[in-house]
Amino acid sequence: MDTMRGTATRRDDHAVSEVIGVVMLLAMVVTMMGGVFLVLTPYVNDFQDNTSWANANGIAERIDSRIDVVASSSNDTGLRTTINSLSSSIVPIMNAEKWTLSADLVWNEEVQVRYVNQTTFSVHAINESAVKAHIWTPSSEQFVLFSPSPEILTFEHDLNIQGTYIITVYNSDDEAIHRHTEASLSGLLVKTKVQTGEHSIGIINDARFDKFSNEPWDITTSADMKIEELFDGTMRTSLSLRNIQVAGAVPNGRDAIFDIKSLGPVQLFSGDAWNFRFTYESELGPTITPQMHEGWLIDYQLHKVSDTLDEYRGIRPWQRASGSDGLTIDHDGKMIDLEIDLQLVEVSK
Repeated sequence: MDTMRGTATRRDDHAVSEVIGVVMLLAMVVTMMGGVFLVLTPYVNDFQDNTSWANANGIAERIDSRIDVVASSSNDTGLRTTINSLSSSIVPIMNAEKWTLSADLVWNEEVQVRYVNQTTFSVHAINESAVKAHIWTPSSEQFVLFSPSPEILTFEHDLNIQGTYIITVYNSDDEAIHRHTEASLSGLLVKTKVQTGEHSIGIINDARFDKFSNEPWDITTSADMKIEELFDGTMRTSLSLRNIQVAGAVPNGRDAIFDIKSLGPVQLFSGDAWNFRFTYESELGPTITPQMHEGWLIDYQLHKVSDTLDEYRGIRPWQRASGSDGLTIDHDGKMIDLEIDLQLVEVSK
């Protein structure tokens, strides 16, 4: 009897030992797996961030390429495209950039047009040939008459010019002698959640800007201003400004359908121009405008340092070297061939 009881006890001990061993083995496996997960988590997060960034980058490139196709087309020409924006959100970014551009359209007159307030502009024609101004906005237009004078003239209007407007000054022969324009440009923002917060891609004026939540905005691709010297020594400058207007809510989701339509390109300058001047201001962040100016003026600064400015042809400061007073092409009243248009695009669902 005792022998049987002892045998049963030893069997129970073996069973308990096996259970403890399995539990310890499982605990060891769990511990090792936890350690593996702990080590791999940063890599998994980075992989997820890279995947999200790649998806957002693809969305931005697809939208921008479709807008690029439509932008230079005639009014009411457009296309429809489907974009998977499930991992990102797309929102409008209003009045992200402001460009002002002006140039004389004849060689024998120098005109300055200045904004005074919402209803008033001033005009100063050095040779007193200005007699009329035409003001254009995307929704309306108006002619204003005034008498020639050597003084600075002011004139009033009844238009809403909070956004984009074009002012063309004429002489008594009904010849356009000067054009001044301000373009307020809006775009699209692609926003994606990442481990460090949020990654944003700005699609504005055929340019691209990137930003992580803990970093300032950076210029990935700048606006395409082409400057070249023609065979006769004339400088040729071409630029397209693009405004993206959103009608209603921006589509989102796995199969978001975008309707992209041209509202018609508007020609700002085409042909001979003198005393060309432009300014650029970005509302994205305080680092963008200085970055853009630095990129435009880098060749000028190199020539300045090497004391070879007499040989330089291209963008240079209008007055102060920082470019804060505006920029110009060439100097000393030289003629340039100027081609600039304003592309108006509407995005809807």
